[in-house]
Order: sequence, then structure tokens, then C-alpha cells
Amino acid sequence: MKIYGIVIVPAGILATATAVAMLAAHVGDRTPTLDPGFVPNTGQINLGHAAAPWRDALPQDQQPSEEEARAALMMPDDGSGSVGGPGPLGATMETMPEKFSQRNELLDHVPTTAWPLPLDKQQRQQIYEAVMADNSQPAAGAAALKPGSFLTFAETRDEHPLPQAVAGIDGLQGLTYVKGKDKVLLVRAPNAIVVDEITM
Repeated sequence: MKIYGIVIVPAGILATATAVAMLAAHVGDRTPTLDPGFVPNTGQINLGHAAAPWRDALPQDQQPSEEEARAALMMPDDGSGSVGGPGPLGATMETMPEKFSQRNELLDHVPTTAWPLPLDKQQRQQIYEAVMADNSQPAAGAAALKPGSFLTFAETRDEHPLPQAVAGIDGLQGLTYVKGKDKVLLVRAPNAIVVDEITM
């Protein structure tokens, strides 16, 4: 807009032009740097020390025994919630924080892939005897396998369907077994993971 030879610039355009000029001057006088706590190309935060591997349990020698874990899993639960006692209001046996529950503290130190099946002593004996009476040969690498182990492709050849006499036991549906010299390993067939170990 021109008035008597003077160019009048609207205030909005002038303010925008000034801001752009200031920003250009500001950016021009410094080199952009990465945050020193950021690892480029990964999006990870650098904590200043080597990353420790993830773990979901204590070392093997500090874990509860299989029998302790089985006993904890098989504790009777009446389904009632906590009312006025220790722990959060309404917490059940399953949801009670470990600082209020010795059972849950124990189970928190067992890898979830190694939780034993809730089989009582009589059921375990039945399974052990039925598998040992079966004609299959003990697997060569069975001694090294334990709950939470994954079978190698070669070891899956030693998997067999459970004997008919025990296949109907609750909780065994979809499982196979690998026989050892003195133990039976129950395996979840689709992912070839050992879910329980039965010895007598």
C-alpha cells in the first residue's frame, strides 16, 4: 500500500518477516548437535553404561525348586478379595503383591516358561509309569533339558504323543512327551517348549 510515496506494510507481514529473519540468524550461527544421551538410528537412550541383557528370573541356582513352585501354584484359592487385611483392598491370592504374599514372591522368582503344571503326586506318578512303559527309547539329549527349554529341530524327533491311559488328565491336552532315562519331559508341541519335568 502506498500513501504519498511511502510504502506501508501491514503489521502482520512485518512481524512474520522479522521472526523469520531472526530464526535464520539464530540457526545460522550454531551447528545442530545430538543429545549425548541419545543413540542415533535406534531411538534408544544411552544410560552411560553397557546395556545389561534382559532376564525374567534369578540365576538357576537361586530359583525355587520345581516342587516348591508346584506347591505354590496348587495352593487352594477361595477367590475372595482382601478386606481390611494386609495388602490392597480387593486383592485376591493371584493379584496380591509379593510383599504381602510369600506364594507370589516365590512364583515371581520362577521364569513363567518354567512354571510347572498343577499336577498332583498321583497324576505325576501315573504319567511317569505310562511313559516309562511305552516302547519309545530315551532321548540322547534329555538329561540337559528342563522346564523352559526349547527343543532343537533334531530333538523334536524324540517327541511322542502321550499314552492313551494319561492323555485325558486335565491340563495335558495338546502336550507331547520326551522320555529321559529317569525323567519325563512334557512338551507343548506347537512351540516345542518343555513345560514340565516329572521324576520319581
